[in-house]
Amino acid sequence: MNHYINRERLLESIVEELDIPESYYRKALDRACSLEDWLLRDNSSVLGLKPEVYPQGSFRYGTVIRPIHEDGYYDLDLVCTFDLSITKVTQEEVKLLLGEEIKAYAKAMNFNEEASEKPRCWRLNYADGVSFHMDILPGIPNSMDAINERLRLMVPFEFAEHEIAITDNRHKNYKKIAADWYSSNPRGFARWFEAKTRPFARRRLEEMVVNRSYASIEEIPPYEWKTVLQRAIQILKRHRDVMFQDDATYAPISMIITTLATHAYRGQSEIGLAVKDIALRMPNFISDQKPRIQNPVNPKEDFADRWASDPAYENAFRLWHMQLVADIDRLLGQLEGERLQESITKSLKIRLDDDQVGIRRSSVGPAIRVSSPAPLVIPNAPRPWGK
Repeated sequence: MNHYINRERLLESIVEELDIPESYYRKALDRACSLEDWLLRDNSSVLGLKPEVYPQGSFRYGTVIRPIHEDGYYDLDLVCTFDLSITKVTQEEVKLLLGEEIKAYAKAMNFNEEASEKPRCWRLNYADGVSFHMDILPGIPNSMDAINERLRLMVPFEFAEHEIAITDNRHKNYKKIAADWYSSNPRGFARWFEAKTRPFARRRLEEMVVNRSYASIEEIPPYEWKTVLQRAIQILKRHRDVMFQDDATYAPISMIITTLATHAYRGQSEIGLAVKDIALRMPNFISDQKPRIQNPVNPKEDFADRWASDPAYENAFRLWHMQLVADIDRLLGQLEGERLQESITKSLKIRLDDDQVGIRRSSVGPAIRVSSPAPLVIPNAPRPWGK
């Protein structure tokens, strides 16, 4: 006999399975602080350059999800900025300044592997209980001309002021002093996302202050907010990871999912209503002309720039979106019991308790709880600055 399934509670259970422990967020922050402390030590070669290290990406936004594969890892993306002028230094010099310190840090901390160079960043692999790929992106403040251009394009100063110039060893002027560095603004984007998200976290934040978990709302990091938007994004990202688990080459990048979902969210207080509405509305924020998916803190940057050079990227997004809408409809529909369990397992690679999906077992013998897969990330998932 069927019985009522609380769909909202079901989605909350799914997110609980996808989410990572708060200790992982704290561990990620500790690693960023450890690296910054190293760069600020008395005999650091970059001490006079005022190095600053901060997280970007899903660890900053509070939208990290467990990896799919048992031997999976977490991507911890960090930015390291130096107080240097774009008119007085080359990209190569900045990249190597950080590289030498990263290599020394890895040796001093007894890493099993040496630091490796990527086109735009340096990578360290951690494996001390939680496996992290720590990618450290070097950058310096962008020129005032670039920031003024963002202001003319109506980007608020509170976002535009954080724009940085970043290194890329494939750049034609990598070894020359030139003003045409690639730019990025991970801190500005994070503040844009937080400004969109914070109003919907107000009640929870006030409760945390009242309960003395934090002294003020401003101190509460985004991973503690746990808003409906953040949870919806976690579900979307997991669905993407599952659909492209065999080949992530054309998987929609997380920046596209996060940007479109943030634009599409209309303040729903329930995950079910939000994730369905977001899924339906995401394509509304894709332009027919370049930039197709505009960076909200740099309107000249297109998060979907690869779509023009290889149509397979856009085709993959459209196929994923179509499947997403269909699977969300099924998840929120009339399925119960084994059929609902099968749908969740197929689309999200999660198995819940029998009672959560409406399965009635025989009274002979106890019901068996089938746990979700071991912490599992889609390998080599692309990031916008990691091209």
